[in-house]
Amino acid sequence: MKKTIDIAYTIGKARWKSTAVSIISMLKNRRGYSYRIHIIAKPDLMADKDAQATMKKIVAKIDKKSSVKFITFDYKNASIKYSDDMPFGGGVCYFKLDLFRLLPNIDRVIFLDDDTIIMRPLDELATMDLGDNYLIVFKPGQAFKIMADGDKYGELVQLNAGVLVFNLKAIRESKVYKSFPKLIKDECLSFEQGLLAVAFKGHVKMFDGDTHYNYRTHADFAPGKKIGIIHYTGKKPWFFPTRKMFTWWKYAAKSPFHAEFLKNFLHNFLLYITVMLIPSKKFRHRLRGKYSKV
Repeated sequence: MKKTIDIAYTIGKARWKSTAVSIISMLKNRRGYSYRIHIIAKPDLMADKDAQATMKKIVAKIDKKSSVKFITFDYKNASIKYSDDMPFGGGVCYFKLDLFRLLPNIDRVIFLDDDTIIMRPLDELATMDLGDNYLIVFKPGQAFKIMADGDKYGELVQLNAGVLVFNLKAIRESKVYKSFPKLIKDECLSFEQGLLAVAFKGHVKMFDGDTHYNYRTHADFAPGKKIGIIHYTGKKPWFFPTRKMFTWWKYAAKSPFHAEFLKNFLHNFLLYITVMLIPSKKFRHRLRGKYSKV
């Protein structure tokens, strides 16, 4: 069985510290496995050599067999056209569309969002049969519905892009990525999740996360079961109180950024409480939307 597993994150400078917490959780629960971590980074993070050095020290301290490599996202040769007004910090969430190109010598990679906590080895995802599928996603019971036009695209697989397994070899060989530039222009698709569901239609394998990893979003927990993966969709535990937040903080405490996270959390929480105490309902409602979205 393969003992070294390839992992990919796509981030900018704003979220590298939360990514470190996700990585710490993964390494602390590796149980004999090691990881090659590929961080597809915006230029602002690539310019921060101290951040890169800190991340490498974090990984080496926990497991010397694991490694982390930073790869600059090349906008010029990207499969879609990027703009400053794209969501999530200039379209970082779309970087995963180019993993087939950015990791040319890797045939399979597990993609993780920075707001995930990994509490068991990812060996099953690393070894499961891909067949002719381009993507493995967790069962829709633990995922959000994509906002796509059903009449236009027919029945689509629901998917959440927090944890994905890409069959990079099949994507390269089929050249399915050539459909990305046209699909990105369709406003009815929900970010990269909708684009992937349409582009990979018929080649997406469903993985029963409830049986294997008990994969959960922050709002969907089954009592009495040991959780393997948490994806903190919506409110982030380093900003606001949320379900299972203490699990995230357990691993944040093992990072060099614990005090910084705590300071920011208290600031945001007190600000939120202050806003809720403002007597004007109309003004409070407007500010609630502003401060509850992270």
